[in-house]
Amino acid sequence: MASTVKHGLIYFLGNALARLAGFIMLPVYTRVLTTGDYGVLEILSVSADVLSMIAGLGIRQAMLRLYYQHDSDEERHVVVSTAALLVVAIFGCLTVGGLALARPISEAMLGPDQPLIYVQLAVVSFVVGALGDIPGVHLQASQRSSTLVTSNLVRLLGMLALNILFIVVIRTGVKGIFLSNIIASCIVGGFLAWRMFREIGMRFDRETARALIKFGTPLVASNLGSFVLHFSDRYFLRFFHALNVVGVYALSYKFAMLIAMFVAGPFSSIWTAKALEIHRREAEGAPPILRSILKSFSLTVVTVALGTALYSRVVIDLLLGPEFRAADEAIPLLSVGMVFFCFRNVSQTGAMIAKRPGLIAKATTSAAVVALLLNLLLIPRWGGMGAAAATAGAFGVEFMLMRALSERAYAIGLTLADELRPLGIACLVAFLAEWVVPSSAGPTVAIALRSCCFGLYLVAIASTGDLTPEARGLIRRSVRDPRAIMAALRGA
Repeated sequence: MASTVKHGLIYFLGNALARLAGFIMLPVYTRVLTTGDYGVLEILSVSADVLSMIAGLGIRQAMLRLYYQHDSDEERHVVVSTAALLVVAIFGCLTVGGLALARPISEAMLGPDQPLIYVQLAVVSFVVGALGDIPGVHLQASQRSSTLVTSNLVRLLGMLALNILFIVVIRTGVKGIFLSNIIASCIVGGFLAWRMFREIGMRFDRETARALIKFGTPLVASNLGSFVLHFSDRYFLRFFHALNVVGVYALSYKFAMLIAMFVAGPFSSIWTAKALEIHRREAEGAPPILRSILKSFSLTVVTVALGTALYSRVVIDLLLGPEFRAADEAIPLLSVGMVFFCFRNVSQTGAMIAKRPGLIAKATTSAAVVALLLNLLLIPRWGGMGAAAATAGAFGVEFMLMRALSERAYAIGLTLADELRPLGIACLVAFLAEWVVPSSAGPTVAIALRSCCFGLYLVAIASTGDLTPEARGLIRRSVRDPRAIMAALRGA
């Protein structure tokens, strides 16, 4: 638990600083870029994401699994080097094809009135972003969380500085976003790749490559399903409405994704490696340890989601321009969807330990079909709110399916009531807040009333016994002597 918390906190601090920097710049971006510009960025970004999922062949996840199958550093180095060379070769070929087909891609995704340079820059940004992929997974596998977070922060600060130069000073608009990403990724990703190959050598092993593709290929379906769950609604919004609607919804999604960024992201960065380590060391004694950690994680996710739903409206009203203020409407529904999305860390653990990635793919692809149907039914009539409802429903289906399949493969024993009870309490409190806080309330009154509702939630959670004994002990020790907790984390 201490080791997991230690690395999770490092990833959390890195993400927190990254999000803070992004939010400091958000009022600037929303006054320089239009909702249509945000729509262009969103369509191209999510398209690059889906291409990355297909092209990656699940190699990143497969590398983590194969890494922990070996004991010697020599064997592990071969796995990492082979994975890196595979990714570079695949992404390089796709870039050539993407640049050759830039014009039809632009017309299909953005319409005939958008500049071709947007797609060309997005393709280049896509391939240079892959430079740091495997080096990052290597740092994650070897549990060098501090190094990974530091490199990500350096890349972020470089991008922010370049964004200010290109977007605010030179006024290059959408092009500046892509240029900033290309330059920062080349510098930081290139350095990480050079450092990794210097450490592990550059070797390609055919048997290892086959093993990586064999394990990773079923995860492509899972990754594609994840893409559909997360981002297919943008294409429906683009088709049935307009790019400016996509831009407003993308901003709503950005706020809801804070839940994943602050909690699920840091936890995911360490959890796969940590769960495999616990299983390998503890054998039959692993499920109680896994169950305790996952229960605490689930409660943390719900708590952060409630805070996001309660306070995001106030933040949007204070920080963003009038063109983007409609973004607050979809956030509560999207927050519920993000809770279910974050629960995938809980629900897929058994399948990963049992080496059954196909179960994850089955659950995610089934939920993706549900997402497409809900998008088709809800988005034409209700726009962004329909997209938010479809997202929440589809992620809920994925969670239930993945949980059922994964528990059969490797039983952890975390009950459904333990996972959903805090979410039920949070939803009731969120409805109460909407009823108590008048729409005409000023920021001070709104924050005070919403804080009272949040306090009510904390009291309810404390009275239901949802805090594990380990969590209660951690809280008591941190209150009595915070230095003891830090000492325990340093020794983990």
